[in-house]
Amino acid sequence: MSTQALLALTVAALLMLLITHLANVASIRLQGPALATTFPMAIAATWREGEHLVAVLAAFTAIVAPALFILLRLHVLLPIALKRRPWGFRTCMRWLHHVSRWNMVEVLTVAALVSLVRIADLAQATPGPAMYAMAVLALLLAAIESAGVKHLWHELPEVRK
Repeated sequence: MSTQALLALTVAALLMLLITHLANVASIRLQGPALATTFPMAIAATWREGEHLVAVLAAFTAIVAPALFILLRLHVLLPIALKRRPWGFRTCMRWLHHVSRWNMVEVLTVAALVSLVRIADLAQATPGPAMYAMAVLALLLAAIESAGVKHLWHELPEVRK
């Protein structure tokens, strides 16, 4: 996959990540007004309920790790696309390797869908824009990760130092 294609996928992933965390994940109606929440609000509620470990793991695997993965990819891909050497390339590549292990958006997507289906027995649940963005984000991240990072090392000799 070309650097330009990877850059386009990574920018699209950044946009989906923003939608995922700023828009409503779902709205739930139980004999009254609908309640809607964003993913960060759900994590905060989990923290307030005393489930600190669950909240921290959810925040790290669904917010921090994907954001780091996307931002590190942009940090590496933008300069290469401009025929320049990325600052801190080796360190970024090492971090990309570590962060990709903790990126669990696809697991979160399946868990959120299962939760919606299970809650549908108790209340009227409607997926929000963030749910769809999360599914698209999972696909984009899978496409980006399938391209790997080894080819970026081969593109470095072609760029100006």
